[in-house]
Amino acid sequence: MKGLYGKYIVSKANGKPMDDSFECIVLRIDGGKYVSACRIGVAAFANAVRYENPVLARDIELRLMELAQADDSK
Repeated sequence: MKGLYGKYIVSKANGKPMDDSFECIVLRIDGGKYVSACRIGVAAFANAVRYENPVLARDIELRLMELAQADDSK
């Protein structure tokens, strides 16, 4: 079992690299070993930014609902 390590290369949508001090954690919400924990983390993020960015919070929650419905239909 691994701890925290670099697994993904993250860049901006326009293809430019992030600056050298950039750090992030990628939470995969479409599947994988830790999907439930990742979805809980992303839902917590949506809740935390709701006041500052309600559109982002809503979009995240809608996506999580869509994924849950897809899981239920399997």
